[in-house]
Amino acid sequence: MKRFLRLPLCLLCGVIVAAAPDARAQSTPEVFEDPEGAYSLTLARGWSAVVSRDGLGRPDVKIVYNVNEHGMLKIRRATVEEGVEPLEFAKGDEEKTLRFQPGYVKGSIENFRGGADGALVTYDYTVGGQPMLGRVYYLRANPTTIFVLRFTGRRHILGPIRNQTDQMARSFRGQ
Repeated sequence: MKRFLRLPLCLLCGVIVAAAPDARAQSTPEVFEDPEGAYSLTLARGWSAVVSRDGLGRPDVKIVYNVNEHGMLKIRRATVEEGVEPLEFAKGDEEKTLRFQPGYVKGSIENFRGGADGALVTYDYTVGGQPMLGRVYYLRANPTTIFVLRFTGRRHILGPIRNQTDQMARSFRGQ
């Protein structure tokens, strides 16, 4: 009887050992580089980049956490006057755009230190009655360029993974 139990046990151990290198490969961070060379960042576990082309042939980048509704990152470049601080720019952006989200509830505005000096704005909003969360990082690339990393998603999913969004913002390198 013991001999019959050894064979399945040996097979199970072989499967576990064979799968181990794949598990390590999945935990290796993936660096995403913008198709136009404007920026790069390290994606946290669960995040993936989807690059498509719009009607004019320009690349359209979406970085998602599992699916769009769970979490999405959109990145844009803003040109500012020399001397404009990221925190000042963030306050203006919140006043001009963010507060117009449906069901907008103001959160915090704070300095953010990472790979680049910046600011962080957090807020809540609703989409179709669903509670959502926004977390926007404003990162200085040079004296006249600020990159805006806008994370949005379901509050109960995006809220607990702030460490991942912070990690991705700290890894961000803009040109």
